Amino acid sequence: MEILLKILMRLLSLIPFKLQMIIGMLFGKILYKFLEKRRKVVICNLSKCFPDLSQEEITSLVKSNFTRLGQAIFEICNSYHWSDRKFLKKIKNIDEFKKKIEAIQNSKNLLLVPHTGNLDFVVRAPSPFLSVNGMQKSAENKLWDKVMTEGREKFVNKIFLPNEGRSLLKTLNKGESVLYLPDQDYGFKKSIFVDFFNHKALTVKFPSLLVKRTNCKVFLLTLVREGNSYRGDLKELKLKGEKLEEDLKIINSAIENFARTNKSEYFWIHRRFKNQPEGEESFYPEEALR
Repeated sequence: MEILLKILMRLLSLIPFKLQMIIGMLFGKILYKFLEKRRKVVICNLSKCFPDLSQEEITSLVKSNFTRLGQAIFEICNSYHWSDRKFLKKIKNIDEFKKKIEAIQNSKNLLLVPHTGNLDFVVRAPSPFLSVNGMQKSAENKLWDKVMTEGREKFVNKIFLPNEGRSLLKTLNKGESVLYLPDQDYGFKKSIFVDFFNHKALTVKFPSLLVKRTNCKVFLLTLVREGNSYRGDLKELKLKGEKLEEDLKIINSAIENFARTNKSEYFWIHRRFKNQPEGEESFYPEEALR
């Protein structure tokens, strides 16, 4: 099965990009139809985060989000199998993006990445110009976890598991760059509640603690599809490592701005508000949690 999956992913990456996006749009329609529970999560997230949108606008946005999820199937394959040359040709502002990445080569850098369906494609973007390390959560499916890890090892130097935070910290302290995704609910022990779209969201403490212990610089790394190409960006976030909540507000605000500007790109299928403060009602309807 492993060999067949790798061959399939390789073959999918060879399909012309425009055709990939068309087929991906069809995949997205299938996902929209059959992933009923996840569809309800997306509807709930968008309705509560954008209360000014009409029901028709929400429905249209949900469909667009699933379209991008369907297309992301190809973008993941592309991230594992495209050459650097082919990959970089897809970044329309490559000279500007390259300059930003090269400017941080000689410093400790924490690159924060918002969750998107095409996450691997985004994470690969700085790798031709900067040696990067990252942390990933193991996938429940062991076959996919193995394929995903091997794919990411092509452009990520070291991959740390969530329980290897100290090793990641040491790597950062050596002056290496680290990728980290801060916008998921990782539970109460590692997080505090911070506003995200005017709702309480458990927000992981780790980025602020890394700044405090390593004095690293923090950036928001994004790569957004625009037609048949992408626009890459790297923005510095002024975390100080002194006041935890203030640092996490900066992070959530930056990711919220990204999600507002790129509504179809963001990973609304995730239950970002799964846990709520004690005594608060559940953010999601019961049928979306089963």
